[in-house]
Amino acid sequence: MPKSKFRINSKSVLVTWLLSYAVVLLFPILISIVVYFQSSRMLENEIHEANDSLLEQFRSVMDGRFADMKRLSFELGWNLKVRQLLYSNKYLNYPNDFYYDLYQITQDLNVYKTSFPQIDLFYIYLAKEKLMLLPNLYREAAFGYQLLHADQALPFESWKWLVESGGSPGFIPSVRITEDGVPTKTVAYVAAHPYDNGLPVGTNIVMIDRSRIIGAVDKMELFNKGHVAIYNEKNELLVSSLDESMLAGLPLAGMTGDKPTFWQDGERRFEVSVIRSADTNLKYVTLIPSGIFWEKAQQVRAFTYLSIAVSILGGGILTYVFARRQYNPVRSIVQSLAAKPEEPKRNERGYNEFRFIQEALVSTLGEIDRLRRSVKQQHSIVRAHFIARLLQGRTDAHIPVSESLAAFDMRFESDDFAVMLLYADESEFTDGLPGEHPDKLKLLHFIVTNVTEELASARHRGYVAEVGGSLACLINFASANPEQRRRELQWIAREVRSFMKAKFRVRLSVSLSSIHRTLRGIPQAYTEALDAMEYKLVMGDSEILSYDDIVNSAASDSDEGYYYPLEVEQQLINCVKAGHFPNAERLLGELIARNFESHVLPAPVARCLVFDLLGTLIKCVSEMGGGADLQLFQRAKRIERLTACETIADMRGQMTDLLQAVCEYTGEKRRRHMEESRSHAYRELAARVSAFIADRYDDPNLNITMIGAHFGLKPAYISKLYKEQTGEGLLDRINRERVSQAKRVIGSGNKSVSDVAGRVGFHDVNAFIRIFKKVEGVTPGAYKESLLPKA
Repeated sequence: MPKSKFRINSKSVLVTWLLSYAVVLLFPILISIVVYFQSSRMLENEIHEANDSLLEQFRSVMDGRFADMKRLSFELGWNLKVRQLLYSNKYLNYPNDFYYDLYQITQDLNVYKTSFPQIDLFYIYLAKEKLMLLPNLYREAAFGYQLLHADQALPFESWKWLVESGGSPGFIPSVRITEDGVPTKTVAYVAAHPYDNGLPVGTNIVMIDRSRIIGAVDKMELFNKGHVAIYNEKNELLVSSLDESMLAGLPLAGMTGDKPTFWQDGERRFEVSVIRSADTNLKYVTLIPSGIFWEKAQQVRAFTYLSIAVSILGGGILTYVFARRQYNPVRSIVQSLAAKPEEPKRNERGYNEFRFIQEALVSTLGEIDRLRRSVKQQHSIVRAHFIARLLQGRTDAHIPVSESLAAFDMRFESDDFAVMLLYADESEFTDGLPGEHPDKLKLLHFIVTNVTEELASARHRGYVAEVGGSLACLINFASANPEQRRRELQWIAREVRSFMKAKFRVRLSVSLSSIHRTLRGIPQAYTEALDAMEYKLVMGDSEILSYDDIVNSAASDSDEGYYYPLEVEQQLINCVKAGHFPNAERLLGELIARNFESHVLPAPVARCLVFDLLGTLIKCVSEMGGGADLQLFQRAKRIERLTACETIADMRGQMTDLLQAVCEYTGEKRRRHMEESRSHAYRELAARVSAFIADRYDDPNLNITMIGAHFGLKPAYISKLYKEQTGEGLLDRINRERVSQAKRVIGSGNKSVSDVAGRVGFHDVNAFIRIFKKVEGVTPGAYKESLLPKA
């Protein structure tokens, strides 16, 4: 073995010597390390004291900023005008004073804006009125959100829940839109006003831009090189001088604030300190690059590292040279033994040169044993391959069959042969055994092979081989009576099936060929057994499938044929389209009974019936909804499961399940179509009613009864339908139309209130005035005055 391929493991003699020398070398290195750590600890204490002082300064500055936000919110909450607006019943008697009071409050807010110049934005949200009160103005909620907050970072629903839930989350991260229309990240203080009768009444929102806070921090000592972050009590990031994505891995939950924590972000290393606010539950975090604090320790560290490196490098070289010189004679011996054809593994625990010599001897003996087992195993595989080629008629013309039989210890008693094909259902067998599926299947085939060969060889000769996923048994008969041969062939098949069912819960599908003479008839016998197995779909797996019986039965039933006429298919299509599963199931049962129960239908024709039935269902679904609805057949692999059925019973069960699913689908689609048609008719009726009201608004007799009579429906019913479709009652719609027309008449000329009432269909002028005020909020006279030009 070349020197370059020899590897030394941890248990080598050379390693033992190297470790002995290394112990002596490490003693002075350990002393240097102890001195270095003592010096580092002293420097670390000084650094931490300076960092704590800096953090206290940072907390003092930030507490002042956030205290201003809380103080402003407190003053807003205790403003007398604001509390009167939120909790007084004044506006029940004086509703017109409401908007005047709003104006007064907005003027007061302008004073607060001047008193708190460090606050970038604040407003009061009125939950009941859906209004936002700002300095000098007020806005509706939706418009105010678009003006101040419209950004993906704060969706409208999230903002609405924040201001209407009645909660007081305190300081939270938020966003606002500046006067230039630019989204800006802010810190918001949210405080809800106390509930009124169990309902939220309003919320104060006070904001300071993050840039303002960061600008104040940048003026502090050392923060131009370090970074700061502020978190609320829920550990949500409020302010950071770093990119928020860079702080995603910061283990904030594990930091108690008792001592700094070192945190690695990629190639950068920070010393992180945490302190809580004296007035709030906020957490102030500083992240200072370790290099800033450790500048004083660089020389000590560099000198220590250099001395350790020189000691390790020089001592290691000397140690290796001396140990290698002493190890060379031992290595020469091991290299001589390593020239074996197969070298034992030397990576195991406890390996050394002496263990290698022992393994070399054990490996040689083991190789001899493996060769013996391999020869025995190959004998069985080659024999099975020969039997498979014999069944398929692909024997080697250059080697006589008699020589192959002698080589594989096989012997034929006569020239009469038959083939028995066995297919095993391993589902129940494999469920009861541990391990992987392929090993279980091999075990099952091994058991079936042994049982079949033992039963066949009791009176005859039987040889089993695996061919195409199933087991084929070549039987050579010893008896001369043809009738007795057929009975014994049936007996062997029954015994194999009953034994495997009783002992191993395995179901065997067995097919038998006719009896043929000479070796040339063996391929024909195998083909007949395959053809008989095809009739498993028609006859099921409860019977032994005999080729002779199937041929005789098919000949006797030659007058019977394939039954699936067009009229029956059309009936089945009509039932499926109507979603009527009982009738469809009855037709399916009649088709199966007509084709299979009275005679033996050829297996290929039987599969054609399955495909025809499947095609009928696909056509039904395609006509109902197009190609997109054909996904119904792809769910749970319905088509694959149906075409893979091995018996008529399985096929009928799969087809019934598929038929029920299709009927449920088509029935549901018909119901949806009817509901959509009804909904469209109702919407069209509502539009016609609205047009009728717009045409007859000036008729004094226009009412719900007249509308119902016009459309031929009961008044209550048409009123209910109209409100369901439009959300507005018929009487309200009539009044709103008349008031709208009255406004047009008032604006078009100098008409009296009585004239206007008569022109829009009112008998009573008082009723007209009352309804006009209900709809518009003012009387017709006041509305007319509002249209006059102001002096």
